[in-house]
Amino acid sequence: MSFCVFCGGRLADTMRCHSCGAVNVGGTWHESAYTHTDAPSSSSGAGWLPDPTGRHEGRYFVGGQPTDLIRDGGVEALDPLGKQQLETSGEESVSVTTPAAKSRRIWISAAAAMTILVLVGAAVGALLYVNRDQTTVDDRYLTALRQGGFSGAYNSDANAVAHGKSVCRQMEEGGPQQGMPADEVAVQYFCSQFVEGFHVLETATITGSFTLNDEDANAYSSAIEVDGSSCRGAGGYSDVDSGTPVTVKNGKGEILTTTYLEEGKGGRYMCTFGFTFDVTEGQDRYVVSVGRRGELSYSFEELRAGGVALSLG
Repeated sequence: MSFCVFCGGRLADTMRCHSCGAVNVGGTWHESAYTHTDAPSSSSGAGWLPDPTGRHEGRYFVGGQPTDLIRDGGVEALDPLGKQQLETSGEESVSVTTPAAKSRRIWISAAAAMTILVLVGAAVGALLYVNRDQTTVDDRYLTALRQGGFSGAYNSDANAVAHGKSVCRQMEEGGPQQGMPADEVAVQYFCSQFVEGFHVLETATITGSFTLNDEDANAYSSAIEVDGSSCRGAGGYSDVDSGTPVTVKNGKGEILTTTYLEEGKGGRYMCTFGFTFDVTEGQDRYVVSVGRRGELSYSFEELRAGGVALSLG
């Protein structure tokens, strides 16, 4: 006859004490399973846990190891097969993590992630600072001039910058908000407040002609000298020939551009010389003269629409 080591009662069953509920697991007796209704205690590691096999509601653990003692609806029984499955699948050891431990791990992970983010942000910030744009407004203006093909209009970078700033200064002092395409670049970089109202002046190529007439041509007194298919002025008109200067001035008498007559075409009674020049809008008048043979005045719209047609004789 055997007796329970916990309550001293007689053991009618070699696996369990019906007096106090102690159980025999692997030849070792343990206190009643009913005293461990929660997770295994940290000291003994004995208690009920959900059955990892899913075969029953709960399985009794001793020292963190599953036993073959199970229960369903408060009724206990033995399930050696389930225990064997756990041992075979390598799930004999079931770790029990307390809520405090889980919370601690979460906070540690969050802190680590935050530290990584801070370090990455600092590295990115340092990289951006090192690689920041260190060019000046003058540098960016000169680069834009070169990209636009305007840098050739100035004899030096310093001259280009000085001109660009003078354009802005004139507008700031009340001057007209207009200028050449290169001036528009200056406005974009040195006085952007005028960008919206700035007008880029148009440049047009004007075609002109100068015709010398001689209705009374004769062998003794002719205003036109003919040489094959070309012709030129003669006698009192000998100053009219290819190469005679054509000057364009504004209303103030300032020379805007100069070009020259091309080779004359025609005969004894009429000789026509062609010429072309580029002119930019923005002037009050455009006064065109051929040599010393008088002058005619045009508006920009008139020049662009009809060109220049001058005649003499």
